[in-house]
Amino acid sequence: MRLIHGLGTGILLILGRRGGLRGLPCGLVVLGLAVAGLLGGPLAARPAGAETTIIRDAEVEGIIRDWTVPLFRAAGLAPETLRLRIIADDQLNAFTTGQGRLFLNTGTLAAAETPDEIIGVIAHEVGHMAGGDVIKLKDQIEQAQVTSLITALLGAAAGAATGRGDVASGIMLGGQGVAMGQFFGFSRTQEAMADSFALRVLDDTGQSAQGLLTFFERLGDQDLLPTSSQALWARTHPLTGDRIAAVRHHVETTSAEVRPAGPDEQARHARMVAKLTSFLKSFGLTMRQYPPEDTSLPARYARAIAYYRHNDLKEALVEIDGLLADHPDDPYFHELKGQMLFENGRLEPAVASYRRAVELAPGRTLIILGLAHALVESGRPEDLAEAQEVLSPAVSHETDNPFAWWLVANAYGKDGKIPMAAYAEAERAILLGKPEEALYHVRRAMSETEKGTPFWFRLEDAEAEAENLKEKMARQR
Repeated sequence: MRLIHGLGTGILLILGRRGGLRGLPCGLVVLGLAVAGLLGGPLAARPAGAETTIIRDAEVEGIIRDWTVPLFRAAGLAPETLRLRIIADDQLNAFTTGQGRLFLNTGTLAAAETPDEIIGVIAHEVGHMAGGDVIKLKDQIEQAQVTSLITALLGAAAGAATGRGDVASGIMLGGQGVAMGQFFGFSRTQEAMADSFALRVLDDTGQSAQGLLTFFERLGDQDLLPTSSQALWARTHPLTGDRIAAVRHHVETTSAEVRPAGPDEQARHARMVAKLTSFLKSFGLTMRQYPPEDTSLPARYARAIAYYRHNDLKEALVEIDGLLADHPDDPYFHELKGQMLFENGRLEPAVASYRRAVELAPGRTLIILGLAHALVESGRPEDLAEAQEVLSPAVSHETDNPFAWWLVANAYGKDGKIPMAAYAEAERAILLGKPEEALYHVRRAMSETEKGTPFWFRLEDAEAEAENLKEKMARQR
């Protein structure tokens, strides 16, 4: 792998420790918090320095979003409020912090044998959102502590696409002073109510609850194992037999018109598992799970990623080119090829691959950021102009993404447009909790901007936000 020092938009963007997995950016962010699973209680009381790693991927997020939006609508929640983050953790868990924020462990996604299991888990979390369970728990804890906790968690999620070492240090979190178990300790009544709500929205959307039952039964079997071998979710909050029985009764007696996930969704799930496995697991494990004699699409996809991460660009291109020959209009295959070429210094063909991916999936902001990154690294005037053009709508969708603002700063800075570059640096600094740095950049931009213009007023807003952040951080010391 050619590590792009301090940078890495890529197909799969990860926060975690600085490290050297192929296909992963080298600048990763440590989140020193234990998060809590609303599905069954706190994730764990982790030792000091424990990490939570968040990944960003256009394809994976797109699949999960497609499965979640119908549930949101059935629950009376606005789909545009959905903020999805995937946690790189093998443990089975999922949780919400309210207000449309949904977190899923990769372990949950990979362990599920069908999309219905994942959809059932999501439906349960939607039940917590609709029931206002997080809001109810907030009232039990000092409001300032809760605000600090959620802000920290969101800050980590916001930085998921940064890929910079200095960005990493800006989002270091720890010692929040709030026991996550206390914050997310849902009562059995709340859990049962979330189950009931999940069953209703599954019925309302015509989807089977068999997946939720299967997932619950798998977790229920954990009680037979030694504690050290149990899933983290099962250890911290064992699933009650009553909950399993209630879901089983519903599956056996419901008269609703329901259906299991069809072949298309099964195929998307298989692709997602192959992608997560090959990006997050070792080359050897991936090749054992997806050997060369397996000619299925997920296996070919997994091997393309595995070879690429294993620094074998030649074999990686053979696999991805074969997939593209069979599926020329698949945006994620073009995106993967763009990442492979980009990280191996082949900027011109990388840009071409990213452009095609954006053409095929124009609404996928993370792919647009990949294109913009390649254009910025090219540095040619025409490429910088194109980067500025594509970043304008992209950053409006990823306003809390420091890496997006870093790209804006470089696209304009390399083009000699200092006020806009400085403004973007200010926005990034605010997201990273660096108010002094933000004020420096915003005032630099003001020094070269005419007063009373729309851009001037935008700078004033950024200045006020930085000042407020500075005061807030001073009060918390």
